[in-house]
Amino acid sequence: MGDIPDHTDVLVIGAGIQGLVAAKTFLQLSPHTDLLILDSQHSIGGVWARENCYTDLKTNNQLGTFEFTDYDLAEACPGKVRKGEHIPGQVAHDYLYKYAEKFKLLERVRLGCKVLTAEHLLDHENGGWRVTVIPKPAGTANPKADVGDISTPSSTPTTTLTASRILVCTGVTSSPLPISLPGSSSFLPPLLTFHDFRRQASALLNSPIIKHVAIYGGSKAAYDAVYAFASRSIKVTWIIRASGHGPAWMAPPHIYLGPLRCWLELLVTVRPLNWLSPCIWGDRDGFGFIRRLFHETRVGRFVVRNFWEKLGGDVVVQSGLREKGPGVAKLMPKESALWYGAGISILNYETDIHQYIQNGTVNVLRSDIDRLEGRNVLLKVNGAVDEAQDKIPEVDALICSTGWRWDSGITILPTTDHANLGIPSASYTPAQKAAWDVLDAQADAEVLARFPILATGPSISKEDTVIPKPIKAFTANGKLQAEPEKQMKEELTPWRLFRGIAPPSNPHRDILFLGMITSLQTILRSEVMALWAYAYMNDAMAPPPEGLSTR
Repeated sequence: MGDIPDHTDVLVIGAGIQGLVAAKTFLQLSPHTDLLILDSQHSIGGVWARENCYTDLKTNNQLGTFEFTDYDLAEACPGKVRKGEHIPGQVAHDYLYKYAEKFKLLERVRLGCKVLTAEHLLDHENGGWRVTVIPKPAGTANPKADVGDISTPSSTPTTTLTASRILVCTGVTSSPLPISLPGSSSFLPPLLTFHDFRRQASALLNSPIIKHVAIYGGSKAAYDAVYAFASRSIKVTWIIRASGHGPAWMAPPHIYLGPLRCWLELLVTVRPLNWLSPCIWGDRDGFGFIRRLFHETRVGRFVVRNFWEKLGGDVVVQSGLREKGPGVAKLMPKESALWYGAGISILNYETDIHQYIQNGTVNVLRSDIDRLEGRNVLLKVNGAVDEAQDKIPEVDALICSTGWRWDSGITILPTTDHANLGIPSASYTPAQKAAWDVLDAQADAEVLARFPILATGPSISKEDTVIPKPIKAFTANGKLQAEPEKQMKEELTPWRLFRGIAPPSNPHRDILFLGMITSLQTILRSEVMALWAYAYMNDAMAPPPEGLSTR
């Protein structure tokens, strides 16, 4: 783990699951590849970096479903996890570290290095990139000043290297959305995203002055934070936005579908479940006729809709959402399980999280935060769902689990190349936007013709397509001057990648984006993407027909 070189052939950005398996795959197939891995954290593992793994954190996976095909977890971490147990976060980190050690990746990793910009060298015959890297600031981020992975003060030293090819493996859960609640800058208690809570969990959970916390959001991360505090008898007010998408679908590790007891993690890999999912790539499995029967006929759509309603109903009954009282009932998801995809998660806790709602340790509110004042959280009563409470007084901390930036967190230059690269952007030219609008309309028409059920999905507001963009004004000590509520917002285009990996128009084949598709089978997906990436970058597969990669 030495200095950053002036040049590397393959630059892997991110040392999480996807980055490690991509690096290992490239080196295994081409052992003499000059390859470098950069990561902004202080240990490898990405989501499962050591600094992210507090005591209670576990994966959704049980033993046997969180391991690479060529490295057994039970062998790597003997005696750490038993059959039927969820894998603790620290064990997940240890496993990934040993994987990197086994395949000699550690000497290629540079930690504490954040990639700030990547400039495409379009004037070079073979393409390539000029990459600017900044060291991660020492110490723990100030919870008041932290607004996600944005820029740093201009005094921060940088270094530059060139790379012939880049694999962006940052995933879509690396940079939390900035907290943009009115009154954030003057709020007295700690104000954290879940991303930062993980790193400060030990101090917060063991602090004698933390008696009452508010948690904002309904995701699995919010569930984890609620459980961490409530299981230590710390009072929690859990605020789930009335204007949002509601609580996540949370299921037991095993559910009964009729008389069949199904392991939920493996259920998603069963082919018949794929037939019942509206997937435009599904015909590749050779069962297109069956899929068309389910999705392009009225009787088939009736079966599909009722299957997902039945699945959701069984999860509700078996998790006890309706039977455990009105407080627990507030955790009922707003939409059918069909619409959540990889957002369906697992109740992987040592004890029943619902008991803390029943005994009063946790109070669930379906409302929106209006503003923050002093130590108080003020709610929008008119926008609440069956709530009359307008204020949460005297909280000792507020943790916001309100989503992640869906871009890579790296500034790609020049911005005029964004449309060709298919990355989220607010910089399309009018001509580029018009061209993609036409393609989007054609895609919508084709997809909805094949899967009419998708036309009945939850509505998406414009707010779902914008992200807060902090005004980059810093004080001498590096703290943001700008009020978070005065942040600008920018509307980003979606990811538009060929096979969910490659830019739609980049003849140099010098950059790929891996891990931008979420899946309940993260490691399996990562291995498949790594193999595809190697073949694509090394001309081991034929290019797609003209225009196909864009369509």
